[in-house]
Parts: sequence; C-alpha cells; structure tokens
Amino acid sequence: AADATPPAVKVSYPAANQPVSGTAVLSAVATDNLGVVGVQFKVNGVSFGGEVTEAPYRLPWDTAGLTNGSYTITAVARDTSGNLTT
Repeated sequence: AADATPPAVKVSYPAANQPVSGTAVLSAVATDNLGVVGVQFKVNGVSFGGEVTEAPYRLPWDTAGLTNGSYTITAVARDTSGNLTT
C-alpha cells in the first residue's frame, strides 16, 4: 500500500510575532511515519534557500538588508513518498 500519511512540520524559530535582526537561524521540526526527506523554508510564500535534507532543519536568514516589517515564515516538509505538509 502506498504511504498516504503526510509528514508533520512546525517552524520552531522564530516564533509568531517574534522580532529578529541580523542573521536569524530559521528552524523547523519535522516528523513522519516513514521518514522526512527534507524541509523547504519559505518567506512570504517564496522558497528561501535550498531544501534542508538533514535534521536538524535549520537555515540562516540574513535580515540586515530587509525593510522593517512583518514577514511570514513557513516550512514545507517532504516525506519519502513525496507527501507534503506546510
């Protein structure tokens, strides 16, 4: 039977509404019943950096050149069967 169970993923840093400056290290926790292949971070819905393929799922984000304001950080986990969860 095909694996229909998608992975679980949660951005662990930064927390919602948490101010960041300088270089922030985006972090996510991802789990799956068979295995997580990678996590893709997104900033305002646009893929940021490459897919992180090993836990811990972390990626540095240099905020120095950004305009002050709110940004939406999400993580998309992919499992060994290609199932995705944001």
